[in-house]
Amino acid sequence: MTNSATRAREILDELSRTPVPTGPVELSQAYLRAVERVEKLPVNRARADKTWVIRIVRESAELFARAVRKR
Repeated sequence: MTNSATRAREILDELSRTPVPTGPVELSQAYLRAVERVEKLPVNRARADKTWVIRIVRESAELFARAVRKR
C-alpha cells in the first residue's frame, strides 16, 4: 500500500473505534399516530389470521437458500 492509502486506513480504523454519541430518540406525533393506525388495522387485531406471516417467512428462507452468488 502507498503511504497515503496506509494513512487513510489508519484514520478509518481510528474512526471506527470512536463511539458515536447518541441521545434519546424522539418520536414525532405524526409517527406515533401512524403506528397507532397500523396497530388498529384488522389484520393486527387479536385472533386475526396471521398464517400469512409463517408462509412469507418460510418462502423467504427457501428463496434465500436457492440464491446463488453472481460476480
